[in-house]
Amino acid sequence: MKALILAAGRGTRLHPLTEYIAKPMLPLHGKPLMEWIMLTLSGYGIREFVVAVSHLAEQIETYFVRGDRWNVTINYSRGAAPAGKAGEIWRAQNLLPAGKEPFLVVPADTVSHLDYREMLDFHREHGGPATIAFSTRYRLEVGTAELGPDSRVKKFFEKENLGRPVSTGTYVLDGRIFPYIEKLAPGKNEVDLPGDVFPRLITKGVPLYGFVRDYPWWDVGRISDYEGLINLPPAELAQILAWGQGEKNQ
Repeated sequence: MKALILAAGRGTRLHPLTEYIAKPMLPLHGKPLMEWIMLTLSGYGIREFVVAVSHLAEQIETYFVRGDRWNVTINYSRGAAPAGKAGEIWRAQNLLPAGKEPFLVVPADTVSHLDYREMLDFHREHGGPATIAFSTRYRLEVGTAELGPDSRVKKFFEKENLGRPVSTGTYVLDGRIFPYIEKLAPGKNEVDLPGDVFPRLITKGVPLYGFVRDYPWWDVGRISDYEGLINLPPAELAQILAWGQGEKNQ
């Protein structure tokens, strides 16, 4: 199976770091963030990658080249400007499987302990054009409350577990998704996958399936997220980043 890594974004929430460093190239425990993601995927036997690039693309391409160093194959889908998740998928379609052959889509800024092989099996079993990965492990960053009709606080919940599945930005798709993206004019507009395409599919009755599991994940989308990871004890960080590598493809 091919994997499309979405690495084209500007990383605005990580400024000023990402004014000079492409977000996927941010260093974590001696390697760029995207390298850890790719190593985890290759641990599941994935050897063919397409990387969507735009902002500071030359940094990513110069480091990863064609993937020989990792015994994988990398092709690049390039754009002058980021096109949104769905737009990047549409832009890369000539490098991705057609028809009902599935491909994986993963963000280049999220470390995830998702079982990709199990998710692929789930996708094939259900037969839809899109499967979305959800984790039940998400703790709110703010407190919530239960209020009475007189606005008096009855209960206060400080940073509790949300208790609902949260999308972690990973999808298994197939070529049936391309026409739905194309109708939203991705050549002219940024088109989002969960924000624009998925609601359209639901409206039309096209089945979307959710792969829900209790797995940890780390979104490196903000300065505080990045600092939280790099400030972990080295042994703990190494355990997080190296999860699943070299084991799943045995």
